[in-house]
Amino acid sequence: MSLLRTYRELTVLLAIALTLSLLGCSGSGGSKNATLTVGSSARSPQAVSPAQGRLLGDLDDDGQPSIGDAIRILRIVVGLDPDDPCADANENGSTDVGDAIKLLRCVVGLDNWPIGECDGGPIEGGYQFVTMWGSEGSGDGQFSYPEGVAVDAAGNVYVADTGNCRIQKFTGSGTFITKWGSAGSGDGQLYPWGIAVDAAGGVCVADGGNHRIQKFTSTGDFITKWGSEGSGDGQFDDSPTHVALDAAGNVYATDRRNNRVQKFTGTGTFVTKWGSYGFGDGQFQWGPHGVAVDATGNVYVTDTHNDRIQKFTSTGTFIAKWGSDGSGDGQFQAPGGVAVDADGNVYVLDWNHRIQKSTGTGTFITKWGSEGSGLGQFRGSGGVAVDVDGHVYVADSYNHRIQKFRPVAP
Repeated sequence: MSLLRTYRELTVLLAIALTLSLLGCSGSGGSKNATLTVGSSARSPQAVSPAQGRLLGDLDDDGQPSIGDAIRILRIVVGLDPDDPCADANENGSTDVGDAIKLLRCVVGLDNWPIGECDGGPIEGGYQFVTMWGSEGSGDGQFSYPEGVAVDAAGNVYVADTGNCRIQKFTGSGTFITKWGSAGSGDGQLYPWGIAVDAAGGVCVADGGNHRIQKFTSTGDFITKWGSEGSGDGQFDDSPTHVALDAAGNVYATDRRNNRVQKFTGTGTFVTKWGSYGFGDGQFQWGPHGVAVDATGNVYVTDTHNDRIQKFTSTGTFIAKWGSDGSGDGQFQAPGGVAVDADGNVYVLDWNHRIQKSTGTGTFITKWGSEGSGLGQFRGSGGVAVDVDGHVYVADSYNHRIQKFRPVAP
């Protein structure tokens, strides 16, 4: 095969890839980066720092997808360049035209970028980066300081897009599904912080700015609400901040300025409360923040300004505490989001810009993350969620995105 013929075939392959990529766009896709229409110029995804390894499809290692990467893949396909493990962008086990199409879809904003890591990268803390989605903005799949994240039994991801006063729903890989909410005090209007999903798919939202909890269907239809401003039973002060659900559908909410946790039935009937201002067991210093419930009904609360986690029974009896101010293993700086997996392990994101994992009694297990905007890095202390397969989702608030990690067996 002559060199001229090879380049001609390469040009044809690139034209086919570009055409197929554009044909895949309906003109109003729910992409995280741009909505492509005929005659428009799509915004390229923001470059990311591959802090944990090389990115799938990023053959020039510049942290972003490009037509140049697609051309490099096609050069491999026709035998002009040696193979590269990062060329298998669609992860089908070989390098082909489909890999170039996948890259081009990321270039024009139809698919999420980054796709993943081609060689897995270094494993930090036993967890590996899977994907991420989001950027700062108000479009579908964009965020403004997301605070809460939750996962339902089917693996769909719900995000409290705090600054945009709405809820967004995605697949587990970050494809936009739907959204609801706006600023205001009417039914379905909200200033969301925490979010939780029950076994039936009901979505509970901590509507902090309105001092109430709202409950929706999984598609965003309003069901009910409860709460008002104050310090009485069922009232909140500059809160609720986060919510959690137990197996029976009971709702636990952190009532920040009242320094307490409140428990309700799934329809909003007040059940009990516990907590007061202070530094002792069962007390909180200006702001219990995150809350999570394990399979046996134990309740875990991030006592933010005491830099610790407290554990209670479902009725508020103190069980244990762990943590102190610092950056060592088992120490925290203003812990925020908290989640519990099926085995009772506890995950916390704090202003050390990392996730720490411990047993349900506080024994340190592992950690990962650092401050920054690269893969596996965080800025802020947003929400955390764990799905049934152990994937960890993080609302990386100040980076305006969601990151997903998976556990890796030793």
